[in-house]
Amino acid sequence: MMAGWDLKYGPIKEFYINDDRIWSLFNYVFSDSCRKRNTYKYGLIKSLLDSLFSGKKTGMGIFYTYEELFARFTENYWNLVIKYDLRQMRPDGNSRLSKIETILKRAATSNDILSTLEFSAIDKIERNKIVQLVTADCKKYVVGALYADFDGYIYAFDLNAEGLTLSYCFYDFMLKYKAELERLNYYSWAKFLEKVNQDNLVVRVIDKLELATPRRSDLSIYREILRKEFEDNTCFYCGRKLKDNAHVDHFIPWSFVKDDKLWNFVLSCPTCNERKNNRVPSKEYLFQINDRNKILQKSHDVVILSDFESYTDGLLDSMWEYAKRSGIKEFR
Repeated sequence: MMAGWDLKYGPIKEFYINDDRIWSLFNYVFSDSCRKRNTYKYGLIKSLLDSLFSGKKTGMGIFYTYEELFARFTENYWNLVIKYDLRQMRPDGNSRLSKIETILKRAATSNDILSTLEFSAIDKIERNKIVQLVTADCKKYVVGALYADFDGYIYAFDLNAEGLTLSYCFYDFMLKYKAELERLNYYSWAKFLEKVNQDNLVVRVIDKLELATPRRSDLSIYREILRKEFEDNTCFYCGRKLKDNAHVDHFIPWSFVKDDKLWNFVLSCPTCNERKNNRVPSKEYLFQINDRNKILQKSHDVVILSDFESYTDGLLDSMWEYAKRSGIKEFR
């Protein structure tokens, strides 16, 4: 039988499997029994979890482009490898660094300024070059390997196509247990990093893994779009008139979604935003934001349409339910 990393194509082996079977597969992948020379299986799982709400529904499952998955993957590893200098591979007697670490370090040393920047701050052309190199290597060695570890149940893929298709069973499972899977993935990843790095480098390694996913720092473009589309300029939660210090708030907390999309943004006064913190709004607000999004979907603005590409009716309702199941409390 061909080794997983050498696979070029793989169909979904079975479309209907129960939660117990899926848990057993994830637990195997997180265990020491699953062979791993580096951390990249954890990185791909993280990219899938972070991308759950941006895929496109098909007859077989949820489709994600390799470009999208490995752009997230590259950004995470840029911080881990360049910012925190954490090694990602077991020593093999031949090379100290994996291919992806080599790609990132070579890019960082090509320009003295690059190593000081967050990945999102790098020039777009240069950033795309790095993502393309990482994507090519991950397609060759990671996609098939993770597929094989999940016995062919998790997704269908073709390395000559544009992306992979996550099974509906796995998609629903990963939504339902998103918080638990993120914690298990981080823990297993951290254990691996502790084995291949010096002690002084792995202090607070869980925090470093969490912080490896950068949060967009400037949401001002969304503030202006929302103000333009809804001229009353009031707080979504309390209805008070907003001043210049209006906040752009993630309706479903960023800690759960790990993404910045207009359909999940509302304008809030500072008081309500601070009170809401890392909580979901009470269910009555779901009706308001769903009605609001129906209006936004009629816009001809390119930025708005781009953010709504993967949005479907009922998406926020599902996210609200899954966030609550994950332990996120309610804001009233």
